[in-house]
Amino acid sequence: MYKPNYKIENKLWRRGFERIAGLDEAGRGAWAGPVVAAAVILPPKLALRGLRDSKQLSPKAREQFYVYINKNAIGIGIGIVSEKVIDEKGIIFATRQAFLDAIENLKLNPDYLLIDGIRLFNHKLPLDFLVKGDNKCVSIAAASVIAKVARDNILIDYNKKYPQYGFDQHKGYGTWEHRSRILDHGACPIHRLSFKPLVEAGYKEL
Repeated sequence: MYKPNYKIENKLWRRGFERIAGLDEAGRGAWAGPVVAAAVILPPKLALRGLRDSKQLSPKAREQFYVYINKNAIGIGIGIVSEKVIDEKGIIFATRQAFLDAIENLKLNPDYLLIDGIRLFNHKLPLDFLVKGDNKCVSIAAASVIAKVARDNILIDYNKKYPQYGFDQHKGYGTWEHRSRILDHGACPIHRLSFKPLVEAGYKEL
């Protein structure tokens, strides 16, 4: 299993960049809830042993890294775009907007962006899009943890309002259990009615 490291950041630091923001998103493929992006600026050489793509970490490890990163990062920005915007304008638009909002919400202006995935937008800042960047780059891996835990917490809160769907367990993703709950109870206000499984089940977009 490939572990992210500081190789990319080291090259940029040597070139004179000081505030390198790693960006990643969570919830792009979910059937319910928002898409959430995080931008994280780490200090050089912050010890993050064992950090990797958030999906490869246990919930306990994610929570521990989440607390540690929040305590030690130079800057953190979060972007949240709702399921209503996803239905209205599409998941690509919503993901792009979440990334841009996360950058905008950094209290400290970055001077370079390292973004997980394929190119979704241009920006006035220099940037690189890195496919599977959360497996290559520590800053992106840190952002993946922040985005994942932040979104999970949103879905856990929604579970209090809609307990019949089990959002605290599947976090809105397309599990068999989630599908079963939709068949039993229908769609709720946070479901993405434009997504194929809900369209096929006969739910119309709002």
